[in-house]
Amino acid sequence: MAHFVKLTQASPNGYAEEDSKVLFNLDTVISVEPVGDTSVIQTRWGRVTVREDLNSILDLSNAEQAGASAPQLDAYNRINEETLSL
Repeated sequence: MAHFVKLTQASPNGYAEEDSKVLFNLDTVISVEPVGDTSVIQTRWGRVTVREDLNSILDLSNAEQAGASAPQLDAYNRINEETLSL
C-alpha cells in the first residue's frame, strides 16, 4: 500500500499562485533537502520542489503512519500474527 501525503508543488517560475496541490507517494522518496524556503524531494524518477519545509513533511509523514492499522508483512513476507486482531 502506498503512503501518500498532500504537498504543495512549487511552480517552476516561482509564483505562489501557480503552485498546485499534489498527493505524494513517500515510498518513492530517496532524499528530501532544504533549498531556501522550499524543499527538493529526490525520487527514483527525478526531483520535485515543494513549498513545505523538512519539519512539515516529517510531521505529515508521521501523522499518516499513526493511522496505519493494517497488518504488516514481516521479514519473511508473511502476515505477522501479532498485528492481527480477531
